[in-house]
Amino acid sequence: MTTKAPAGVNLRDDNDPLKKLYKAVEELSDIIPVHNERNRLSFNINLFFNKETGTLLEAIEQASPRSSTVSWAELEKLLKEKFTKYGLM
Repeated sequence: MTTKAPAGVNLRDDNDPLKKLYKAVEELSDIIPVHNERNRLSFNINLFFNKETGTLLEAIEQASPRSSTVSWAELEKLLKEKFTKYGLM
């Protein structure tokens, strides 16, 4: 029996917008403690930036981060501040 080598990891440059997006959401680990929910939120926000979701709040609602310690409207405000800091908005 043979096995294939694992897929390689595609590392991104620090200036890549997608990496900035995931980094900004990862900084909210004290607000959203579950790692998988932060990844799902980042994925849905990426859909928003790619114009596949209407608003940032809709992207947050789609991700539905249940472990969030703040309301989704407050989370939207925090994310907008982070994205402005990273030059994404």
